[in-house]
Amino acid sequence: MDASGDLTIFNGKLTILVAFGHGGELDKSQLKKLIGSDIIAERWNKPIEVEQSEGVAVVAAGNEKITCNANIYTDVFIAGVTLLRTEVEIRDRVLFNDILVALHSNTIIVEGLDFQSFANKRINEIREKLNPGKTVSYSPVTKRYTLLKLKEFAPKLDQKSLKEQYGEVITRFLSGETSIRALHSKEITEKLANDLSYYDEDLFLASTEGVLILGCEDYIKELRELLELAISLLLLFQIYDRKIDNEITNAFDSITKLRSSRYYFLTQAPRKLEKSLLKVSEIGLVILDDIEDLMNPHKITSDWYYHSAYQKMLNTLRVGEFEKVVQHKIDSLQELYTTARELSTQQLTMILEVAIVVLILWEILIPVFKI
Repeated sequence: MDASGDLTIFNGKLTILVAFGHGGELDKSQLKKLIGSDIIAERWNKPIEVEQSEGVAVVAAGNEKITCNANIYTDVFIAGVTLLRTEVEIRDRVLFNDILVALHSNTIIVEGLDFQSFANKRINEIREKLNPGKTVSYSPVTKRYTLLKLKEFAPKLDQKSLKEQYGEVITRFLSGETSIRALHSKEITEKLANDLSYYDEDLFLASTEGVLILGCEDYIKELRELLELAISLLLLFQIYDRKIDNEITNAFDSITKLRSSRYYFLTQAPRKLEKSLLKVSEIGLVILDDIEDLMNPHKITSDWYYHSAYQKMLNTLRVGEFEKVVQHKIDSLQELYTTARELSTQQLTMILEVAIVVLILWEILIPVFKI
């Protein structure tokens, strides 16, 4: 293929993160046994690398394909999320646009499988290692995120010229799409403005779907770890949101029965409502005990730059918005439970009052009947 006019990569790294739930908060002693290290005590609030392996990856777009080495990692966030991290080392000439096409046509082959099949296989294996022999209900929600680091590429441009000349194709990468729709200049400007790098000559363009990296050699690992944490929190809130929605359905069913039954408090509906509230309250306690601290950059690191970068990652991924939605649903369900309890109490009070009246009348009528 003719690379004239196209952004061509000769050396780089394509990292694909797939975040998935591993069935709830992980026991620290179990994880320590798995990795044989006390590192958990130091890194409990960040994803912990627990295993690494090597493989072969093929990046294919149309008739073009390159074979690459792949390093595959498992990063566990004990609060309930694991990240499958696949790093594809690019050493052959490939067009930037071909990588974009391969990502979205599922023609990146890892260990003989298309990436989606490979990821599904590894996810099942990881879950079994983390919960050996246990029957666990896993959330179907996953989050995929892509990082592309440019090392050697043509034409040789600095970060400013790179954004000016290839802003549209970079925006498509950061938007996670390959459609041929026309991009609005505001969209391009917005995507290219979210640069989290420390030095002016570096580039760490972050979006909701991916990151384009140039330079950042001294601190790329720290930025990736903060990004993994932000992705993990985002997925956790999405999992919580789904769980709470199920309990809201149960609560609504209980309230419907309350309206239709005169003897609501004698049915199973109040117990079902209490059970739903208990499950949701447990989620609220986990958020309060563990997750809330992780939303505060000052609880994560003492470095001012990483404070700013982490906060921008949380804002970019809209983690705070998901947290607010989850918290609002928790509060609403608790209010719903309080209302149901009041209505149930009113029913019981009314029945007791009727029963008291009946007993009084009975005491009055018994002597009359005896006469």
